[in-house]
Amino acid sequence: MAKKKKKSVSDLNLERSEYEYHLPVMLSKACDFLVKKPDGKYIDGTLGGGGHSGEILRRLSPRGSLYSFDKDEQAISFCREKFWGELQRGEESRLRLINECFSKACSITGVEGGFDGILLDLGLSSRQLDESRRGFSYRKDSSLDMRFGPDGKTAEEILHAAKEEEIIAILRDYGEEPFAHRIARRIMLQRRAFPFKTTFALRSVVEESVPEQHRSKSLSRVFQAFRIAVNNELEVLYDTLHNCLPIMSDGAKIVVISYHSLEDRIVKSFFKERAVKKAQIKSDSDLTKSVPLLKILTPKPVLPDDDEIARNPRARSAKMRVAEVVFF
Repeated sequence: MAKKKKKSVSDLNLERSEYEYHLPVMLSKACDFLVKKPDGKYIDGTLGGGGHSGEILRRLSPRGSLYSFDKDEQAISFCREKFWGELQRGEESRLRLINECFSKACSITGVEGGFDGILLDLGLSSRQLDESRRGFSYRKDSSLDMRFGPDGKTAEEILHAAKEEEIIAILRDYGEEPFAHRIARRIMLQRRAFPFKTTFALRSVVEESVPEQHRSKSLSRVFQAFRIAVNNELEVLYDTLHNCLPIMSDGAKIVVISYHSLEDRIVKSFFKERAVKKAQIKSDSDLTKSVPLLKILTPKPVLPDDDEIARNPRARSAKMRVAEVVFF
């Protein structure tokens, strides 16, 4: 058997330049599951730098269509330039860019319905993590915003308005942080002396509250927890999964890439809750098809391979689950 050729440094640089905004995770694997009908209609719920959207478009025929959503105006602006040629086709363009949260996909596109698949890549884009003004990373000093879009409360506002038990709940439920009580107590004491304005101010409180050997993981969990709280990420994911089924066609694929256990748990539970049982298929085979259920295509989550993790370390925590919509 011929040895698999490793990608050269120049190959990797070309790949990175193509995806300068964000290196998409499990690109081919996700689109292999998603796009089964070149003439079909699809939703990319998390546009980001357009990596997955670009691959979906490459697999669509001139009669296919793609609705790509992102709450981040910067992502929309970037992709207007990236897909300028496609968008210049006007009404004949296969692509629609929509500056809304992916939860709106179910209502905005629901008038037409009949979609053949939806992809949700739930991670932050590399641009969002690397950008210093948004407050997503504890490694860069910036304002404590953490919003994906311009609406809603910032992390700073939540930090100053929430009661101690609310902060504990955020850290425990959204970050699974073992030092939640200790960190929340110090936040309450600290905010009486001076306001939290920057990421480094929050970072400092965490570092003062947690033993040195646990600080790195606690910092990641705390910033994740407040980001999830600011953007209502888990509620949005739950609602979208439950509301997307009525706008899907028979045989449509739901592909979700998650990056932490809270998201993955929601997806896994939803798939199991709606899963088709063999007995159901047998007993209901003669009924009018009307109730959307799911056939799980990935009994275990699909993970990125070693090569992908080597060229994109941020992919290491990714898990992909896929289900197919069936009507009974």
